[in-house]
Amino acid sequence: MSSAPSASAINAANKLEVLVEAFISKLKRRQVTGSYNVAIATCQFLMRVTSISRWNTANEFITLIREIGKRITDSQPREFAAGNIVRRVLAIVRDEINLNKTFNDNNSTNIAPVSASMFQLLITSNKEKDVGNIKINEKSDLRSIIIQGIRDLMDEIQSVHENIELMTVDLIHDNEILLTPTPGSSTVLNFLLKASLKRKFTVLITENYPNDIELCHRFAKKLADANIESVIIPDSTVFAVMSRVGKVLIGTRSVFVNGGCVTAAGVATVCECAKEHRTPVFTVAGLYKFSPCYPFDRNSLIEVGNSGKVVPYEDSDLVGKCEVTNPLYDYVSPEHIDIYITNIGGFSPNFIYRIILDNYYTNDVDLS
Repeated sequence: MSSAPSASAINAANKLEVLVEAFISKLKRRQVTGSYNVAIATCQFLMRVTSISRWNTANEFITLIREIGKRITDSQPREFAAGNIVRRVLAIVRDEINLNKTFNDNNSTNIAPVSASMFQLLITSNKEKDVGNIKINEKSDLRSIIIQGIRDLMDEIQSVHENIELMTVDLIHDNEILLTPTPGSSTVLNFLLKASLKRKFTVLITENYPNDIELCHRFAKKLADANIESVIIPDSTVFAVMSRVGKVLIGTRSVFVNGGCVTAAGVATVCECAKEHRTPVFTVAGLYKFSPCYPFDRNSLIEVGNSGKVVPYEDSDLVGKCEVTNPLYDYVSPEHIDIYITNIGGFSPNFIYRIILDNYYTNDVDLS
């Protein structure tokens, strides 16, 4: 007979539901935006979930996190970093399960006598049959292992810029002209600031009309404060200046398993111009932005913003006679990118699938 849940279990379940709803509400209301901020917030959220949730085995925890992860990705499907962090935490748990399974298999092999090996075939052992059902005890505190794994993941995310900056000297040369169409990327900004310590170069910044004009001016101001020569150019002049550009540096919101990425609006056009002029395109991104998902429906990746920024609503005659859209993001295909610069090194778009296989499990690609 199954006993009714205790008052403490019901109270813990209620606290967990309140916590999940609060985090989903923040994502829906855009109180947390940007891949970096979303990734850190998701780590902190999952750490609290691990602490207050009631579960006894690893499989129960995996089921719980998959359900919560499905709700998070459904609430804000274009914040890819949240789903990536959920899958990385699931990978931490599955790695621990496999480690325990290997340890148990080695022990059973070493301890079992040879004369009894045939009789072992007829004996079923729950521990060997399903290692995911290991219970938390003093010897194997799975809860503390998961929390420590999430802390290590947060440390990795926070040190992304430092590890990427180590590659600046090898990639940027003196008196080179660089172009960046993503002035909103803090990773690109830190990359250029670090490179300016040992190299002298010029940066062309596209204004990304109409969404990122203010970000573009702030970006140029920070470069100028670091004595980096910077020039803001209109989006329409990219093809004209591309023949003098040595490299194109872009930031990204998410990198997919096929090597494509989602980034700011207008970047796809810049990459087309770069390909025409044989100019290399370098994408700067942390490992937490790498997603195991495949972009089957590319139109669903593009978010549309306020059309009033393109055509003011005061111009009522024109508004009523045409359809105006203001895309916020672009999808860049892997054919237009030469190298991904990450916190673990530089890689070709063709090699992205291998990195993702090393950090995610295929069972967790679909959280439903």
